[in-house]
Amino acid sequence: MRTKHFLLILFTVISTSILLILLGPAGQQNDSIKSIVSQTHERLRNLQNNLRDASEPHPEMNPKYLAQLGFTQSLYNGTKCNFSIVTYALPGELASTILYAQNIAAKLPTEQLLIYDLGLVESDLHTLQAFCNSSRCSVISYDLASLPSYVTDVNMHAFRPIIIHDALARARTILFTENSVRLRGTGRELGDVRAKTENGSGVMGWTTQQAVTSRTHPKMFDYFDTDADNFLFLPMISLDFVMFVGTPAVNDKIMLPWVRCMLTPECLHPIGAQSGGCKYNKKPQYRYSGCHGYDTSAFNIILGLTFGFDEAKYSTHEDSSSLYYVETLEQATKILENRRRNISDTSEHPFTED
Repeated sequence: MRTKHFLLILFTVISTSILLILLGPAGQQNDSIKSIVSQTHERLRNLQNNLRDASEPHPEMNPKYLAQLGFTQSLYNGTKCNFSIVTYALPGELASTILYAQNIAAKLPTEQLLIYDLGLVESDLHTLQAFCNSSRCSVISYDLASLPSYVTDVNMHAFRPIIIHDALARARTILFTENSVRLRGTGRELGDVRAKTENGSGVMGWTTQQAVTSRTHPKMFDYFDTDADNFLFLPMISLDFVMFVGTPAVNDKIMLPWVRCMLTPECLHPIGAQSGGCKYNKKPQYRYSGCHGYDTSAFNIILGLTFGFDEAKYSTHEDSSSLYYVETLEQATKILENRRRNISDTSEHPFTED
């Protein structure tokens, strides 16, 4: 179809050029010929570039990474626990991770906790292991060195789908959260979310007030061969608190394309993308805010495409405040320091207040 259009336009341009040369004033014919030839060459170059871009395949990740990460093997054989809570710790996040482990132990004492160590210094790792010293808590030192260097970039968070995939090889259902999350109340509410996820699509998160298009660089939509207009009114879900079930459908339709994007720079980090400089005061609000969500953006595009742009299949608009809240690293550091000094201030750590 594109070739036919190209030939039709080429014929039209040549015919018009000849007609203008024949009908134009004699004194202007040389200038007209030069101008027309120049314009014709420019149009032909543009058409050739468009055809070349359309025929070229998308950049792809090195296939060796899929084997390295276990995508060429079945995730569903062998012994796995039924449910695990999963988080990770980056260098400098020891205080937040310790309070996270204590919070999970207090609120969900019978559940398994997996903490992925993504480069803690040795002293911090030993300290964390001392707090995570029960049969229900495990620290997993996960080496990202064999993957592209940008995977460790804290702005892009390309490592999150990688450790989620690894955790799904260890548990049938996981709750993935940031280590800044603190649970409230009991596990009954969490049990309801788990049941809904396991009986539904296999993924469940919380919606934000932002449209997917407001936090996604336009070129990422091109990588997934979809139109950004499809996502104008689709609310973005956060990766702070998401439930996953390790089904073949979740692995093939969500985890695999997600990890592929994370390991393909042209998908994860389109030219011009940046994590800062968000301007949410633009109208309409679904316009691109100027800051890109990287792994979260890719996750939301994949969810939209997988579930026919129906967020009700993989998210909830319910208020999450009764289930969890977020504590900053600065707050966590202050709380831990006060504990070391035997200073009690429960207002700084409201998870103790049921």
